[in-house]
Amino acid sequence: MMRKQQQQQQPRTLFQRGPQRGPNTLQILVLLAIMVAIGPAWLLRQWDADENWVMNLLIIVLPRLMDTPVEHYFGKPQSDQLARIQIMRDQMELLVSSERTLRFAMGDVIADASYGPNATRVATFKMPVVGKGSFPDGDDDGGGDRHFVEVTCTCPHDATADDVLPIIFFFHSGGMIAGSVNAELNKARYLAQKVEAVVCSPEYRLAPEHPYPAGLDDCIDSSLALLSNEAQMHLILEALGISGIDTRRVGTFGYSAGGYLSALVARELTAAGHNLALQVSLVPMAQPHGGGTSSMFEHWYAPVWNGPFNMLAWSLYLSEDTDGSLALHHLINLLVDPPDEDTIRRLPPAYVQINTKDVLRDEGERYANRLREQGKLLRLDEYNTNHVGGSGLLAWGGGPGENAFEDAIKVVVHHFHELQS
Repeated sequence: MMRKQQQQQQPRTLFQRGPQRGPNTLQILVLLAIMVAIGPAWLLRQWDADENWVMNLLIIVLPRLMDTPVEHYFGKPQSDQLARIQIMRDQMELLVSSERTLRFAMGDVIADASYGPNATRVATFKMPVVGKGSFPDGDDDGGGDRHFVEVTCTCPHDATADDVLPIIFFFHSGGMIAGSVNAELNKARYLAQKVEAVVCSPEYRLAPEHPYPAGLDDCIDSSLALLSNEAQMHLILEALGISGIDTRRVGTFGYSAGGYLSALVARELTAAGHNLALQVSLVPMAQPHGGGTSSMFEHWYAPVWNGPFNMLAWSLYLSEDTDGSLALHHLINLLVDPPDEDTIRRLPPAYVQINTKDVLRDEGERYANRLREQGKLLRLDEYNTNHVGGSGLLAWGGGPGENAFEDAIKVVVHHFHELQS
């Protein structure tokens, strides 16, 4: 009797087995739940080169929990489309809403350029522009579309009053329908820190509220205004506390839609007579609607940026293209050469990245091949990841240097250094 009481008083753990009994149903279910919870996270952790695996998982899962499939945008009133797009815009801002979230999403290396003792200097301006570039010294001649573009410029924290720095025009991503300067200012500041340059980023207008050519014009006009208007340049130099801009080292830089804008602004600055040193286009939106490429269909349902989203972005951006003719315009399609042969001859060398599992892979490769034929391709790098990997939000897969954004920065540093020496 005493032995039975002692046995009854002994506590049993969840996974303690009886004398001749196997695991019960509850134990099996708990083990399966643990495997289901930990398994995918472990695999993602092994896949992620930069240890942002938690954020990667959230970026993939949250849009599917919080929003409707992209196909539900089509055929809806513009107000409904805009409401859904605004959700996407707000989600992009959440990643950089505080120092904590930025360090969690992008890591300490990039965050240190925005917070702490090495944070870069930042100045924001409302820049007056009209037509293709600003009116001389701020005087409107009465022609063109006069408006203001907000431009944010940044430079290294330790730049001195005697420094003459290169300048890079940085264009944010978002498919011409989302994104903002603030959402990618962390990358612009990191670029300024690593290259030791002034980096300026325009807050260009977005579709569907402002279809083509509004956003592109904002980028072209503000860049031309900054380079051509001495009064505007003086304001920026004074605010950043440096002496001047090295006009031998002027570049453009962007990812996705920013890569598209980087290429087109380089074309227009060159056509206006400016000599650029470098153009960087990372996984660019090179061809309207994707052009029916193999990669578009192979990765139609890729995470975050996929075939339907790409089609949606182009349809909203080119909403006023009633006959389809704009798709073959040289200021929309990167595969169409500028009409002026002298402009093509004077274009700067270009560095291009593509991602293997990206819907934009084939059009990006075609664009790089076109640059190679013109003798303007500095280098093409390919990374084994999807659209938002590599130099985008995530850090999946491998490639030439394993970190695509760092690779792009190294190209700029090396090229600018050669021009300076």
